[in-house]
Amino acid sequence: MPVIRLSLSDNIVIMGYFLLVILIGLWFRRQQRSAEDYFAGNHQVPWWLAGISHYMSGFSAFTFVVYSEIAFRYGLVAILLFWTSVPACILGGWLFAARWRRARIITPVEFLEQRCNLKVRQLFAWSAIPAKVFEDSLKIFTTALFLSAGMGIGIGTAVLLCGAIVVLYTLLGGLLALVVTDYLQFLMKAMAILLLLPLAMWRLGGVLPTLHAIPVNLLHATNGPYGWVYLISYLVIVCISYNGNWAFAQKFYSVPDEISGKRAAYLSALLNFIGTPIMLLPAMIARKVLPQFAASSPPQDVYVHLVFGLLPAGMIGIIVAALFSATMATVSADLNAMAGVLTKDVYQRILRPAASEDRLVTIGRLATLLLGTCIVVLAIWIGQTRRESLFQTMVSAFGVLLAPTLLPLLSVLLFRKLSSSGVIAGFSAGLIAGITTYLGKSIYLGQYASQELDLRLTGYSVLINVSVTCAGMYLGSRLRPADPDEEARTTRFFHVLQEPIPVLHTGRTNDHDSPSNIAIGLSTLSLGILLITSGLLANSRTALWLDGIIGVCFLLWGAPSTWRWYAATRSQAQ
Repeated sequence: MPVIRLSLSDNIVIMGYFLLVILIGLWFRRQQRSAEDYFAGNHQVPWWLAGISHYMSGFSAFTFVVYSEIAFRYGLVAILLFWTSVPACILGGWLFAARWRRARIITPVEFLEQRCNLKVRQLFAWSAIPAKVFEDSLKIFTTALFLSAGMGIGIGTAVLLCGAIVVLYTLLGGLLALVVTDYLQFLMKAMAILLLLPLAMWRLGGVLPTLHAIPVNLLHATNGPYGWVYLISYLVIVCISYNGNWAFAQKFYSVPDEISGKRAAYLSALLNFIGTPIMLLPAMIARKVLPQFAASSPPQDVYVHLVFGLLPAGMIGIIVAALFSATMATVSADLNAMAGVLTKDVYQRILRPAASEDRLVTIGRLATLLLGTCIVVLAIWIGQTRRESLFQTMVSAFGVLLAPTLLPLLSVLLFRKLSSSGVIAGFSAGLIAGITTYLGKSIYLGQYASQELDLRLTGYSVLINVSVTCAGMYLGSRLRPADPDEEARTTRFFHVLQEPIPVLHTGRTNDHDSPSNIAIGLSTLSLGILLITSGLLANSRTALWLDGIIGVCFLLWGAPSTWRWYAATRSQAQ
């Protein structure tokens, strides 16, 4: 990664942003009175906020770097790959959002005991956590690379700083702090992608020159090693992940009612559809925008060079903070979901069934701290050993676990005839198939190594893994159908799924003085002040105007709810 030179105003934006997210955690600390508050926001997260959080859960600094590289090298296929999230979100709104909310849960595996048995609940409570810890370590490490290069600090220190901030605000404020911070991170990301494209177009001379700057060979639906088999397999995996991954499912059952869950899914689909081409088009025209980069630098650095080649001093901090915030969104969501599973599905269910709500919140915070520590330690180890190739192996291994750990979780929400034996058989068969295809692919590639072959085999492996998992669930259920006790549990569970959650026309989500709405107004106002301060300290007239205009917009946006909170507080004091 190239060395980054950050100005004083850039560092103010970054450090000010870090301080702001910690303050959000502190704001919600006193609101967490029960496990339902801490892990599900008391099912009162507004649909639009849940939709933004769902959207942000699909991003990290790794996302910006990897997809920009694909867009630079292969063009349109990068947009199509990212657009697989659109049908995935639509599928969630149509099929899964209502079911997740009607399950009336506060952790993503809690319903498995009601639907199947305790063994299945514990199997899925433990099986997904190691892969999530490894994945989040990768995201923290990638983000720390930017912080290390930008602030001139060691990679270990950068990992500690990133990890500590994520863990702290998640630990303090629970899900409400997470979704409000996701909103703030969404604003930062929106600024990042909305600034780069207009500046790139301005440098090229307008819309038509920009369109002509896209090389013809980058306009194919498939390109390079990314063929139809890989695209289809990627679509399958994304559809499973966006509806079964704990962090995504959490957004569906934390809202007040099922209509809100559907709206959240459709909003996430819309944001992915609109935001993807805006984010990736600058990389597709980078050969014209930055001809020196195209001639001499590695493609994986294209996003960093676009940031430093297009933005004036004082604005770069916004993009760097956006990269940090994107990673924080995904890691904090995973942390809260994993801590919820360890607290409710392991600690309370197995160790302390009579634990009080205060005790559960305390255990949830301890679980968050423990998981966050594991993630940070792994990320530091990678930074010290510099085993990036091992990280790629970890990412591939995570793909092995996705179908067997998430597909049965979704299937039990849909199919009455699926038995506990079928769930376990599907998990076992999918895991064996995933490991077998991964080892076979690795051995075969050792003889015939090429990126195109690697991705094609990865696509086939995914499809085989999903097919074997489905076959295992079907055959297991046919060979060992549910016994009478399980049949009774299944009947009761699907009866609950048929009972709609009543739509709430009043309550906290519509209350302008609710803690979440007040925190949103205050954080928006604070971000505006931060940007204006950054612009005033920047040695660039362009940065002064851009920071100032955006900052004033945020001030006007956040001022009404902040004023209502101030007036209410003053009235209570009198």
